[in-house]
Amino acid sequence: MLDPPRPAVTVIRAGEGPRLASGSADYAAALLAPSPPNARRDIYLITAEPGAVKHSEPHAPGTVEHIILSAGRARNTVAGNATELGPGDYMSYPGDQAHDFETLEQGTFAVFVVETR
Repeated sequence: MLDPPRPAVTVIRAGEGPRLASGSADYAAALLAPSPPNARRDIYLITAEPGAVKHSEPHAPGTVEHIILSAGRARNTVAGNATELGPGDYMSYPGDQAHDFETLEQGTFAVFVVETR
């Protein structure tokens, strides 16, 4: 018996990842996910409080979602695999699979980017 393939999930914790520093200011940028050719991206600012879990059915084939958790704590589950996120953490995952977002702390907010290819 073969295990089903796990979804392609990327997590970059706050403070990790390559950074490009400016030579003229106290400023650094980290490219978390470059846009692929012919992609459409919708950007959402999410505010959420603990309580019911936000269940999402699979989106169109090829959809990829990106989360940057700005404040609070949350758990994102994709195809049964849960990842807890804290402030500054980044995660990408296939949005064309069932996924859940559970807020674990009051005052949680995040930036969601939905990319359709």
